[in-house]
Parts: sequence; structure tokens; C-alpha cells
Amino acid sequence: MDNTRDSIARWMDGIPYEVAFWNNTYRWTASFNRLKRWSHYGSPIQLEGFDAQAFLASKTGNPKVLDVGCGMSYATGNYLLADGKPHPLDIHYVDPLADSFNRILARHHREMPRIEFGMIEFLSAFYPAHDVSLVIVQNALDHSARPLKGICECLEVLETGGCLYLKHHPNEAETEHYKGFHQYNICEEGTDLVIWNKQERHNVTALLNGFASVATSRTEDGEVVAVIKKLRDVPPAFITDKADKHDLCRMVQLQIADTGNVRRAFKNKLAYWKYNLIQCAMQRLSWHTRMKIKRLIKQH
Repeated sequence: MDNTRDSIARWMDGIPYEVAFWNNTYRWTASFNRLKRWSHYGSPIQLEGFDAQAFLASKTGNPKVLDVGCGMSYATGNYLLADGKPHPLDIHYVDPLADSFNRILARHHREMPRIEFGMIEFLSAFYPAHDVSLVIVQNALDHSARPLKGICECLEVLETGGCLYLKHHPNEAETEHYKGFHQYNICEEGTDLVIWNKQERHNVTALLNGFASVATSRTEDGEVVAVIKKLRDVPPAFITDKADKHDLCRMVQLQIADTGNVRRAFKNKLAYWKYNLIQCAMQRLSWHTRMKIKRLIKQH
């Protein structure tokens, strides 16, 4: 079986749910206001388990920050404190579903920064090498089709000494029964960062040894944090154009197949509207009620 084609197909199948979720979060004033209260947008940057403020303050000029796989959460603060005053941070919100998300912002007239299109697996094709000080990926790496490649691409765009910050729920694919975007698990074993699913298992700390260091920890809520510091250039074998062309051709192939497959096109559209109606109803419920329903669903 072609694992690349299979992982891409599963990732694409998760798109209707993701778009429907954010559409309904932004549709209703109550849910949008809840998001704003939870989000750190409009505040100084803060990351659990990593002093981003001190790290960025040590850089000269206005260091560039990428929030990759950001969804529409705006979870990362967009200011840097200097001399007790907030200064706008050069932060870029990046997501492969940027076009859909920007349409949601326009449709519901929400004044939030537009999201830039980019895919973590091919990030160096969107941003120059050695151009970024900090890359942030929160609860998104395990949603990607090729998370190990995504890590190497993040390191490629980082300057030497730059950091990749990861924060994820442990073993989320297991919790979500490998549905939608949840195809990989992230956890730590001892001090090592590990990515795995039912088909493969990788010790990230060992794989990056020689060109990046990895420090792992847990948040108070039990999420896995990994701070990966770039020590030297990523070896060419980890950033291969031929493999990228192969993956992109697979994506085009799947898109062509969908275009000519009326049954699949109808299935995708039906999935979106099904999730849209479910999310429309869910967003009208209290947060505690939604969490109870979600826990019940996970048990089955």
C-alpha cells in the first residue's frame, strides 16, 4: 500500500469537519467572544514551558515568528514586551486551509489577521531558509500528513539558534480513534520526543541528533511540550525535492480523482453540511455540556 497516498487521503477527508467547526465558531457572537477570551491575540506572547519573551528579546531587530497550523484560534500572543511597553511582533499565521478560513472571516465580518497559506510538510517552499527565529506548532503537527518531514521543514526555515516550539495533547490519535485529522500520536518517553501511530514509530530526539537539540516537558494540564533548537543546517537528505514532488503529485492525483468522481464529491459536500449542522447545534450549548457530549462520543 502507498502509505503517502493513504495518509494524504485521510488528511483530506478531515477537511470538512475542520472548516465546519471554525465556520460555526465565528458565526455566533457568543462562541466568537468565548474564543477571544481564550485566545492570547492582543496580548504579549506567552508559551507554556518556554520563555518566548526572553528568547525573542535576545534577538536583534524584529524577529519573525510563524504560527503554523494555526487554524483560526489565534492562540499565540502577538506583542513583545520591551521596556515595559508592548511592541507588535512580526508574527505570521500559517495554515493549509487559509483560503477557507479567510472566507469565514470575510463571511462573518470578523476583524482578525488574515491567514497565510502554507503547508508544514513543505514550509521551506513558502519561507526562506534561516529567516525565522521562532516557529510555533500547537495541536497541529499530529494533524499533518507527514509530521517528521514537517519538523525538518520548520528547522530549515529557522535561523541557527532558532527554536521550534511544539505543544500537543499526548497520544491524541488514540484518544480520537484515528478520525479526521488525528492520524499521529505525540508523546515523550523519558526525555525523548516520540511520534507514532499503528503503522510507524519514530524517536524524534534520536533522529535530529547532530543538528538539533530537543527538550521535553509537560504542562500543568498534561500536554506534551517540546522545544527543538536548531544547532546547524538540516542535512540535505531530510529536505528532498524529489520526495516533495512525489507527494504533491499524489495530492494532485487525489484532487483529479475527486473532480471526476461525482459520488465522492457529493460525499465530501454532504460531510461538510452534516458537520456544519452538528457544529451549529453544539455551539449553542454551554462549554461544559459540549465537553460531556464529547467525552461520551470518545467512549464509543
